[in-house]
This record gives sequence, C-alpha cells and structure tokens, in this order.
Amino acid sequence: MEVFIKHNPFTIETEFRVGGNEIASNSKLFSFKKERLQFWISDLISILHEELNEDSFKIKFQGRRLDFEDVREEVEFYNKEKNFEISLEYIEGEGSSDKENDLRDLFEDMQNGPFEELKSKEIKNKFEKALSSEFAISVIATMSSGKSTLINALLGSELMPSKNEACTATIVSIKDNGQGQFKGKVYDKENRLIEEVDDVDYEKMEELNSNPEVSLIELKGNLPFVSSDKINLVLVDTPGPNNARNSSHRDHTYRIIKEESKPMVLYVLNVAQFATNDDSTLLEEVAEQMKVGGKQSKDRFIFAVNKVDLLDPERGESIEESLNEVRKYLQEKGIKNPNIFPVSAELAKVIRLNQQGKNLSRNQKRTLYGIDLFNDEEEMHLLKYVPLINSLKNDLYGEIAAARESNDEELEALQHCGITAIEAAINEYIEKYAIAVKIKHAVDSFKKVVEQKRMMQNLQDKMKKDSQKREEIHRRMNIIGEELAKGEQAKEFKEKIMNLNIDKQDKIAPIRDKIERKIYNLSEKFKNNKVTIPEAKALTDAARVEIKSLQSNILTDLEKLVPEVLRVQATELLAEYKGYVEGLIDVEDEDINLGEEVELFTKNLPNPSQLVEKYQYSQKKWVGDKWVKNPDRKWYKPWTFFTENKGWNKGVFEDRTYVNTTKLAEEFIKPVKKNLYQNIENAKNHIDYEAESLKDYFLNEIDKLDQVLKDKVSELKELSSNKSNLEERLAETEEKREWLDRFILKLDKILEV
Repeated sequence: MEVFIKHNPFTIETEFRVGGNEIASNSKLFSFKKERLQFWISDLISILHEELNEDSFKIKFQGRRLDFEDVREEVEFYNKEKNFEISLEYIEGEGSSDKENDLRDLFEDMQNGPFEELKSKEIKNKFEKALSSEFAISVIATMSSGKSTLINALLGSELMPSKNEACTATIVSIKDNGQGQFKGKVYDKENRLIEEVDDVDYEKMEELNSNPEVSLIELKGNLPFVSSDKINLVLVDTPGPNNARNSSHRDHTYRIIKEESKPMVLYVLNVAQFATNDDSTLLEEVAEQMKVGGKQSKDRFIFAVNKVDLLDPERGESIEESLNEVRKYLQEKGIKNPNIFPVSAELAKVIRLNQQGKNLSRNQKRTLYGIDLFNDEEEMHLLKYVPLINSLKNDLYGEIAAARESNDEELEALQHCGITAIEAAINEYIEKYAIAVKIKHAVDSFKKVVEQKRMMQNLQDKMKKDSQKREEIHRRMNIIGEELAKGEQAKEFKEKIMNLNIDKQDKIAPIRDKIERKIYNLSEKFKNNKVTIPEAKALTDAARVEIKSLQSNILTDLEKLVPEVLRVQATELLAEYKGYVEGLIDVEDEDINLGEEVELFTKNLPNPSQLVEKYQYSQKKWVGDKWVKNPDRKWYKPWTFFTENKGWNKGVFEDRTYVNTTKLAEEFIKPVKKNLYQNIENAKNHIDYEAESLKDYFLNEIDKLDQVLKDKVSELKELSSNKSNLEERLAETEEKREWLDRFILKLDKILEV
C-alpha cells in the first residue's frame, strides 16, 4: 500500500492519499490536514498501522527536506524498534527556496500595480512588520554552568562577563545586524533609558552588570552563527531562576518558557553540577510546555550540557554516563527525550578568539593546548552524542574531514567540542519554523485585500453574463441600503453584543489545580512534625525558593490568561458581526442567492488576535498583581517561629530546641495560598473589566465597519443598476483583471512547496 503525503508549512496544509484516494473524513489523519507536520508526526506511523492494519507499506512524501527529515526519523524508529517494513520516497518541493526575495519582488509589483487600495500605508506597514519580525533565542542557566562563556563562544567574542555569575542580574538582548561592533541602550527596572552605549566590550559590560540600577541592556551586533538576511535574530541572556536581583527577572524567565510563539530556549547545565533546587520548578514548567504542541514544542528546547572538558576519559569518567545522568535528572522533572547537546564552551570560545588573532590570557593558552584531548580521544568527539538529523550531522562530519585533511587541529577541535552542533540545531529550528511563519505572515498582510479585489472582478463578470443575477443583486442592494439607513438591525446587534458573556472557568481551573498540587507537595515536606532549629531553617529556606518560583509561575499563567480570554471574546464578537452582516444580505426569497459573494462584505474583518492587538495598542499592559507581603505575618522570617526551651543536662541526655513543623507549615503556607488565590480573583476582575472595554471598543468600531459596508453596497448597487454601466466598468478594468489574475498566480506560487 502506498501512502502519499504532501505538506505545505507555509499554508499549513497537508494532503493525504492512501492507495491513490483521499483519506475519508473519519480517518484520524483527517484532523491533521490543517495542522503543522511537527504537531502530528509522532502519531503518523501508529495511525497508519492501525488504519491500514499493516506494518509494511510505502510512504511517498512531498515538501521541504527539513520536514521530510522528521518523517524519516519516525520511519527509521518504527523500522528499527518495532520491526516494521516501511519504505520511504522523497519528492523535492517545487517552490522557490528564496521565498523572501520572491515576496519582496511581488510586493514591489503590487506597489506599481493598478489598484490604489493595495498601496495604502497600512498594508505597507503590515508587510514590513511581518518581514522584519524578530525571532528570539533565550539562554537560561543553572548556577555555575558557564552560560556567559557559551554566549561568548556563539558570538566569537569576549563580551559577556563570566565572573560571579550568581550576581548576573541584567537581561541582555543582542539583535543581529551583521556588524562586529556592539552598541545599544541601557534601561533601569522602570524601563527608563539610562544611557546609550557605543563600542561595548567586556569591561563596559562588567561595569553595567555591577550597576544595581541597570535592569536591561539592548545591544545590536553580529551573531555570526546565523545568516542575518534570513531572520532578525535576537539572542537574550536571561538571569536564571537562581540569580536574579528581583522577582521581575524570574517572572521574565517563566514568560519565555510559556511564550505562545515558541521561541528557542537554550538551557545551559553544568555536567558536574546540574541538579539544583532553584531550577526544579522551572524545569517542571518546561516539561508541561513540551507536552503541548507536538515536536515543535520539543525542538524549541536545547539542553546544552557544558564543561565536559572537565571530565577525564583516561580516569574512567564517561561522557555517555554523565549525559545519561543528565537525561535521568530531566526525565525525573517530566522532560521526556530531551535534546541534549554536550559542549565545551570554553574551548570553543578560545579557539574562535585565537582564530581572530585576539590576545589570549595564560589560562586561555592552556585551554588551547588541550585541543588534542578532543581530537585524539574518540570519547570526546561530541558530535556522535547529539540528536541532529542525519543530513546536518553529515555536513559537520564533512567539516571534520576537511579540517583533518588540511591539518587544521583547531578547526577540527572546534567541531568536536559541540558548539557547531548547537549552532546547527538553532539554524534548523529557524529554517523549519520561524522562516515559514514569517513568510506566511507577510503574505497574509495583503492577501485578504487582493482576494477581495479578485472576488469583485469575478462578480462583475457574472453580472455581465447573467442579467438575472445582476438584477437580483441590484434588488438586494436596495433592500440592504434601506435596512442600513434605518439602523434597526444594527441597534439590535449592538444590544446583543453588550449581553455577551464569557466563561473564564475552563481557563482558570488549571491554574487553581496547579496551586493545589504545588501547595500539597510543599506541605508534605513539613510532615516530620518535630525538627531541630537548623533543620527547620533549611526546610523553610528551601520552601522559600519553591514559593518564589511558584509565585512567578502563577503570575505568568495569569498574564497569559488575559489575552487568551480576550481572544475568545474577540472571536465571539467577530462571529456575531459576521452573522449580523450575513443576516442583512441573506433573504428567504429563493430567487435571490448571492452565494459566495457574501464574503465580499466580511473578507477584510480582522482575525481575533488582530482585534485584541488593535484594542490593546493604546492600553496600558497589565502584567499581573504583585505579591505584597502581609506585614502582620512573619512567615517570611521563619526564625521568629522558634521558641527557645530552657533546660538542663542530665546524664547523657542533651537538651535541644525543636520546632513543630505542623504549626510552621500552617504559618508558612497559608498566607502563600491565600495570596495566590487572591491573585486569581484579581485576574478574574481584570478580565471582566478588559472584556467590557473590548466590547465598548468593538461597538465604536461597528460604526466604521458599517460605513465600509454602506460603501460596498453603494458600489454594487451602482454596478448592477444596468448592463451598460457594468460593461463600461468592465472595459475600464479589463487590464486590472488580467493584472490581478497574474498576481494571484504569483502569490500562490510563493507559498508552494
């Protein structure tokens, strides 16, 4: 049996054929036709096995090679692990590989075309915004992981201070502009500009990082590991869960993990010290995010296991065993099959600095002398451990072979030490996901307007060829015009909008469950009823770390809740408006049928996200409710719970002071739970306020939409008034129609694979 799959990552459409026939609507694959391949690829083979009742069949795949590699990975797994016999054939996609330039050429064609409406400033701005959209890679790390060194290795420059990492408290973002000199702006925690900086170097970054007023540094410079003409990449150095000066930075880390656009996260671990209490809750949240969204949610997280150069294979210290320990640790946090990349960031950095002719310190020279460890010891050939697709691995093995042939020991060691594998994974993710999304957004920025123009041209042709159709439309436009002038239906519609209610419970319930689960787990740690004062202090210190993480976790959940609920509200508002317009246009008279032409009046409605974004544009963004400590409680000072019992020594017995952990837990946890629940109530009230404000905004927008509707009705009324008017209009627009047909064909071609 042959299974044909054609996947288009730009339109996010998939064609499935089994035995030459389209799949039936009751097939489990049917629901994947409008989903990205990485969302369903892990289920593909098992579904085919179930529905074909065979473990031997052929898959023929057409699309991008990057997507084909994901299909091949699944096929190879089932053939090896399940003893299936699946053959695989790849059909190269037909679309252009340089879609961005094709799109810019097409947009230029549109600006020189015959339709003034397609040259509006709004369309130009949307198009440029889509093509210039930024893609972030955030670097998060545990204590003493060598995060700054890894960033410097990626930059090929000694920029980020690596001393006293525990004190690093600024967020540093570096936007790629292809230029070697770093410059930018410095902001305080209130987002006020402190200074503008040029020619930023290591010493300047040290100075800024030691300044407690500095909260954010935004730089521009060269990110050499990605092509700047493909994507506007931003590398973000994020204070981790264990080294932020204030809670806002910890909150920022959780926001990145939960970001809906799925930016990449480079999570740096120390091979010798990877298990810390501080990042436990954060890793559990990473696990939750990886469970939703298929393979992309897994691909976006890279776990860089750093400092493998500290391991000594000659003393029996195995990299493979160490990586298995890291894998086991992450799996205990709920992270299945993590993308683990071993790396020696220090060696990579030093090699790149030396290649540029930089002066090396004595320690750096000593590091450089150790490259033979990576070249001579097969155990240190890190490429064999990384989860890259075969084609990328083969490319890197080719680089190693070329380096050996030219006796370039440094270049060979650079490939072996893991940094180039991480860079390859980053570029693969960008190519696979970010660029496809960017192209689609750019096309969407003007596609609706173009499609509406085409619909109008087609309608004119129909009216010219069908007099009855023209008369029907003319009669209907008269009726609609009268209804719009009276405004009764608009009044009823507005009242209906004001009465719309939104259910928040399904969104809030998971947050409540998370609080209950975390608080229960925290309470369990206080069950030992009687402990010494040092034990109690250690217990409360650890609990305080968990509570701070829980605070950030819940706060960022609530932040996400507001736009999510508003999008639901916006969906309902737009659906109601569409129904209102269709109600105006449709009639019960069977002789009048406008069919698809109804879309002429609703095609250019914004989508829910656009409506919310437009509404919130001038709004002050809500970032949650700060957790204010109750001054009447002393739970955050556990030493105040301890009472010293006086006693005396007798025999071999020693008098000790103990703490009742049940009472301690009650004093410690109750106010935490109360404050978190209060935050939920505050969020619910805020959602109600925002939802009502969105309704008011939409009601004001209806007057603008109605004017657009009236203009469209007036235009159609005039066109359909008599055949001579229509013929005259068509004669004038013949050239426009031909241009539009050519343009649509070119537009569709851009999105082909």
